[in-house]
Amino acid sequence: MNHVDLTTIATFPNAPEADLARERLALEGIRAFVLDEQGDMVMPFMIASTGGIRLQVAPEDAECAREILGAIAPRQ
Repeated sequence: MNHVDLTTIATFPNAPEADLARERLALEGIRAFVLDEQGDMVMPFMIASTGGIRLQVAPEDAECAREILGAIAPRQ
C-alpha cells in the first residue's frame, strides 16, 4: 500500500487526538496512518490553515473505520 491508496476518513486539530483515533482503529485490526503529524509539532499554525491532521486508511476500510470512531472523530 502506498499513499495514493489511502483515504482520509477524519481530520483532527492536533496530533494527540489523531494518534488516539489511530490507536483505536488498530485495536480493531485496521491499519491507519496519521499525516501531517510532524508539522503540528513544528508549525501548528500551518496545520490549522491546511485543515488539520489527517487520519487515513485503505479505501476498503474507510466505512468500517468511520463507524468505529463514531463520535470521537470529526467527520469531513
